[in-house]
Parts: sequence; C-alpha cells; structure tokens
Amino acid sequence: MLEEENKKFILASASPRRKEVMELLGLNFTVMEPRGLKEVELRKPDETVIENSIKKAENIFNNLKARNSYIIISFDTIVYMDNKYFGKPKDLLEAKQFIKSFSARGHDVVSGVCVFDAKTKRYYTDFEKTRVEFKKLSEKQIENYLKKEYVFDKAGGYNIGGFGSVLVRKIDGCFYNVIGVPLTKLVSLLEKVNYKIL
Repeated sequence: MLEEENKKFILASASPRRKEVMELLGLNFTVMEPRGLKEVELRKPDETVIENSIKKAENIFNNLKARNSYIIISFDTIVYMDNKYFGKPKDLLEAKQFIKSFSARGHDVVSGVCVFDAKTKRYYTDFEKTRVEFKKLSEKQIENYLKKEYVFDKAGGYNIGGFGSVLVRKIDGCFYNVIGVPLTKLVSLLEKVNYKIL
C-alpha cells in the first residue's frame, strides 16, 4: 500500500459533492478550481463531457509549479434531453423552466472523468450515463423546491444528493454519477496510474 499512500491527487473542481466522494475514497488530495476555461458543447454528450474533463485537467496542469508528483482528477457533468443540453441555470426562471421540462419525464445525466498523470503527461478518460426520471410536479412544488435549495451551480438545476431527491421517481444507473462522479469508471482509471482503491 506504500505506493498508493504516497500518491498525491488534485481534484480539479470546487464542487463540495465531488470533494465528499474523494474523501469517501480516502484519497490524499487538494482542491484546485480551473480558471478562465471555456467549456465546449459537441454533438454527442459523451464527447462533450470527456473533452471538457480533459480541458479542466490541462488547465490545472498548466498552472502547476511542481508537476511531477501529482495525479489530476477532473470531471464534467451535463444533463441531456430531447437533443438539448441543460447546464447550470443562469437564474431562477431558467431553473424553473429546466425542472418543469423534466416533470414526469426521463433525462440523461452524463459525466466524464479524466485522470491525468502529471509525471508522464498521459491522461485516461471515460464517461458514464445515468437515466433519471422525475415525478409529475406542480408549479407550486417546483417553486417550493427552488426556495429550499441553491441550484445555480448544478447542471439541470437540481441536486439529487440533497433536497432535489424528492423530485425523482427513479434512477437507472450510478447514483454517484448524477452528483458528478462516475465512481466505477474513476476507480478503473485510477488503476491505470497504479492506484488501487481496494
């Protein structure tokens, strides 16, 4: 386990939910938030999240002084329905429109992950898709939800790991993926840089 214990990670995200998952995995990490990054929207959701996760890792790498000793972990999450991307809502009205669109329907949450070895300058990527189905929600229920939870930093305008769980009827796939960490894929990618969780 000595090699695993000596590895230092950088989480390229300010998301408290991702930070909690990294802590759950027992990783020795620091948090650095990508700055001045312009994210892309490509034709396919999987290509979009992988490309953005690579961009975030590269952004952090380019701002590192001691590069050799770090593994950078970055993510990108989008909500996708009817060939449309639902990012972070810009205001309350847009958040309300998002959730109203999801009411009594299913949508996909797609997350990409990039594990970037600063020493070898090699990166490993993958993505996960989870299907989320919402309950039928009234206008009043949507308004009440938005009064209870801050949603402007969340793709799709809801937090399934928080009070937003009451909006959901069922999910098909990885729960952690919906909060922004495709957990099984991350564990597999960490093995490629010689880090085993178990």
